[in-house]
Amino acid sequence: MSGSFMRNSTIPRLLRTHTITDPAATKITITTVHSIPRKQQKTRTYFDFSSIFKRSREYNNELSPSSLLNSSFSSKAGTSAFSKFGFVGWYLGMVKSRPVLTKSATSSLIYTAADLSSQTMSLSSSEPYDLVRTSRMAGYGLLIVGPSLHFWFNFMSKLLPKRDLITTFKKIIMGQTIYGPIMTVVFFSSNASLQGKRISLFL
Repeated sequence: MSGSFMRNSTIPRLLRTHTITDPAATKITITTVHSIPRKQQKTRTYFDFSSIFKRSREYNNELSPSSLLNSSFSSKAGTSAFSKFGFVGWYLGMVKSRPVLTKSATSSLIYTAADLSSQTMSLSSSEPYDLVRTSRMAGYGLLIVGPSLHFWFNFMSKLLPKRDLITTFKKIIMGQTIYGPIMTVVFFSSNASLQGKRISLFL
């Protein structure tokens, strides 16, 4: 108790000017002095959290899919949305307005970058890049992976609409046991057929 009295500069002044003889009055004074800062501290913390929540709600409303979808139909609105939200906001708007095309183009770019990075690590500096192979990977991502992933995830969302932990594990298991093996067979078969090889050799 003495340490708390020394930290507050106003309490020693009160003790110098007024002599308190009643112990009950001392308890009341201590309780009153220590209860006021706690109430003020709780009030300040409450207002800080409320302002943070208010700002987060406003930001989420501005970046809502409906606003991005509506802004993507006109060129001027799309340009203003891009300048306001950046590339991420524009991309989310394209995913909502043209999901299959956007996901297919994204998958094609990912497969192109993956194949180029693979050739960079495996080939020597004197060997040229195999652009035909890169074109095959880009076409596979554009025509097969992007659309199939779109319809697969939509099918899984309708089949298992919940988002709890057990449902998530079910989706992972179904993806690894159904979608994964099918896409592995399609990848090697399509790649072999584009190279002019017989598919029966890989089965």
